[in-house]
Amino acid sequence: MTDSMAGYNITIVLQKLPQGVKIMPAYCLYFIYTAIMAVVLFALVPRDAVKRLFVYAVTFGGVADALVIFFIKQIIKAGEYINYGPFGLLGIPFFPPIAWTIWFLMFFYFLPDDLIWMVIYVLTAAAASVMFSNVLANLNIFTWHYSKIFIPFLIYLSWFAASTWAFKRLNKQHP
Repeated sequence: MTDSMAGYNITIVLQKLPQGVKIMPAYCLYFIYTAIMAVVLFALVPRDAVKRLFVYAVTFGGVADALVIFFIKQIIKAGEYINYGPFGLLGIPFFPPIAWTIWFLMFFYFLPDDLIWMVIYVLTAAAASVMFSNVLANLNIFTWHYSKIFIPFLIYLSWFAASTWAFKRLNKQHP
């Protein structure tokens, strides 16, 4: 990437479109990425696994996303969803909790049993989520107010580690 492209975001690109070319509103992106994730989910995860993992995914994905957003927006003021148009309530858009539920369905389905692989998996998932959140920031539907890497990585790592621990603890087989 050249220096002239560094920091380029989608808003600048869209502003340079010819006059009269209409692009969808930014809030449509929430639906698009949620729909893409749903297609990937149904392509990769069997239905019986979706049914078995659904309650965990809603709890650690959808509900936790609302709590995490409240925490990072209201408590530490580190970031927030933006440009969600009519698809939100009380500062939380409707589609991200659905997307996080889908993501956690896949996360728990592919979660390895071996501890070392589980640690690598959680670290990798946190790093991938930081990258994806920065893609969303470049699309102007999420913003980080401070760090775009360190604080998000700590937030995602904490969230995923706690979710993994709770999921494993709740699914522990008793003799």
